[in-house]
Amino acid sequence: MKLKVGYFGIGRLTFDTRLAEKNFQLISKKINLKYKNSIGIEKIVYTETDVKNLIKFFKKNPCDYYIAIQTTFTDAKFIVEFSKIFSEKFLLLAIQENRTGKRLRLNSICGLNLASHALQKNNFYPSLDILDLKKDLQNQIQIKLPRRKKIFLKSLKLNKKYNKQANEIYKKINNQNLGLIGKRPEGFYTCDFNKSELKEKLKVNIKNISLSKLFDISKNLSNKELINTKNNTKKYISDLDKLNQKELNKSLSLYNGLKIIKSKNNLDNLAVRCWPETFTEYGCAICAPMAMMNEELVSSACEADVLGSVSCNILNKISNSPALLVDIVDVRKSDQTAVFWHCGLAPKSMADGKIKAGIHSNRLKPLLHEFALKAGDITIFRISKTRNKLIFFVQKAKILKRKKSFSGTSGVVTLGSNTYSKFKRLFESGIEHHLGFTYGNFEKEIKLLAGKLNIPVYTLWTKLNMA
Repeated sequence: MKLKVGYFGIGRLTFDTRLAEKNFQLISKKINLKYKNSIGIEKIVYTETDVKNLIKFFKKNPCDYYIAIQTTFTDAKFIVEFSKIFSEKFLLLAIQENRTGKRLRLNSICGLNLASHALQKNNFYPSLDILDLKKDLQNQIQIKLPRRKKIFLKSLKLNKKYNKQANEIYKKINNQNLGLIGKRPEGFYTCDFNKSELKEKLKVNIKNISLSKLFDISKNLSNKELINTKNNTKKYISDLDKLNQKELNKSLSLYNGLKIIKSKNNLDNLAVRCWPETFTEYGCAICAPMAMMNEELVSSACEADVLGSVSCNILNKISNSPALLVDIVDVRKSDQTAVFWHCGLAPKSMADGKIKAGIHSNRLKPLLHEFALKAGDITIFRISKTRNKLIFFVQKAKILKRKKSFSGTSGVVTLGSNTYSKFKRLFESGIEHHLGFTYGNFEKEIKLLAGKLNIPVYTLWTKLNMA
């Protein structure tokens, strides 16, 4: 009896839907050619109504195996719902991104990363792959059995020998006060956290602040304060005059608003619901204001990612230099590299050369930083809740001297040999879609802190056959 294969595509309307539809039709055609007993929805699932129709369709036409095509970035709400209703027997596919230096048109791989984490939190362990549309697709689309329920990372021995140094690091991060401004976006399970656990294990105090509070403070700034901020920004971004000045002023006012909230609440770091309300209600992007806070060693995490902000704050304290929270948006075999990216919130000290003023690629509003990340050795760090267990993930890497891959701030990253397979293993391990990094090698310090806190610490395997 032949396996009956069901397939569908998921996407988000804020990305390049024309390209997404084109890719989806191509992949669907190849699935139909390879698996003769296949059935699917010929339109990408974008909305809640689309989701209901898809579930209804497969309830009427149940399959032995499913292929979910991540045509663009999406949150994980639907894919988790689908798994609970149907099966963990499915393949999750993402699409390699074309590095044009312009808009990130799909962000499909980041969607796969987010989905993998969310599924594993719910005890589903799908197979996953990244498609290169320039290569033979039929050979790339391979149905596989659900993976082993193990974490594909290497456990590092906790270092408790250097107690004095460990204590010094601990003192720097002990009792940090984090301002959570707004709530995480729906379906962003990667940004979940346990308040009492953070207090107990990491000594983090959470202060909840509403977005409306940030907006009210920012809109009531004096003209003098706004002019001063704009003049300071012009010192390192020369082309501000090209932007919509009303929207630019709104964006810069949010920087002042963040500074006031930090000061009044005695905060060390921030986690901010950066969309959609900053665009839809306040009328601008908050990316550059958060980049400015990052430059001042006040880690400011997108999408209200509390654990991401705490990760970057630890990097700040250990390195005494800015850290940045990023998405992994492209991974390719051809040159064994990946791309770290975020909309435009990298601090100015990370720039390789001139910084340009940018607008958000999907929302088309300022202000963003536009530049390629400078070359150098980096330490990647993430406090993760993978498989619902608190762990540290640390990894040494290198940013290469390359042109900007996409609009916003981005850097081309290598992990040495087998970079593609290593990042794929990272996704398979369920690590969140946000990683923090700073320049320099601080793996030893992270291990010391992990030992002090008695938190397991993991890294990627050097040799993949050891996993």
